[in-house]
Amino acid sequence: MKKLLEWALFAKETSLQRFAVQISMKKIAIAVWLFSATGLFSQQAADSKPFSFGLSAGAELQTLNIQRQPLQTGRPFIPNQNLTGAGASLGIWAQWPVFSALDVRQGLQLSVLSNSIRFETPDGQTRQDKYQFADLEFPFHFILSNQLQRLPAQALILFGGRASWNLADGRSTTALNLLPERFALDLGIGAGFRVGNWKIQPELMYSYGLNNLHDFQNSPYDWAAGRVLRDRLSLRVLVGFPALER
Repeated sequence: MKKLLEWALFAKETSLQRFAVQISMKKIAIAVWLFSATGLFSQQAADSKPFSFGLSAGAELQTLNIQRQPLQTGRPFIPNQNLTGAGASLGIWAQWPVFSALDVRQGLQLSVLSNSIRFETPDGQTRQDKYQFADLEFPFHFILSNQLQRLPAQALILFGGRASWNLADGRSTTALNLLPERFALDLGIGAGFRVGNWKIQPELMYSYGLNNLHDFQNSPYDWAAGRVLRDRLSLRVLVGFPALER
């Protein structure tokens, strides 16, 4: 009787273990299936959109934000003034789909701008330096898109960043020296249209400068300025060449 009871308990325990193993295997199989299905869906969504590339051109507005230090007796200073300059940009870009509503875009862009800064001394003497910027830029953006229901266009939201280098660096001739490198965060909106096989995308982009450009050289005007940032507002149009089907 005791052996029969032990055998029954052993059989029951074995059945429970097999049942637990079966449940675990089912969970693993379901997890693998969900993972595969998700990957397949994502791949199909990405494959439904082709790789694209093209040119960009636009107008640029740039503001130099100079942190003015407290006025010190006998030292030169930087007065309040309009520090906005204008220019233009031209570039190339390439865009890859990630999901059905998300793309990534890498670009190479040349932006040409200028700003003027007025400097004053306590005795009333004034000088004005013109700063030239010829930025070689490397923007990288994520693009969220949504097809508009009543219009043959897509609404776009762009976010990312950029790194650039000023090829027209003129630190040796200015009263306040600025570093040539610039790093920025970008945020913008746009719209996407198709004209035949061509893609047209007008975009409005704000670029917020991150790094301090003030190159302190212990000159008289270095003591009148703290941080110097460059912020940009861009209105540009991208033209995409006929898509390359994969």
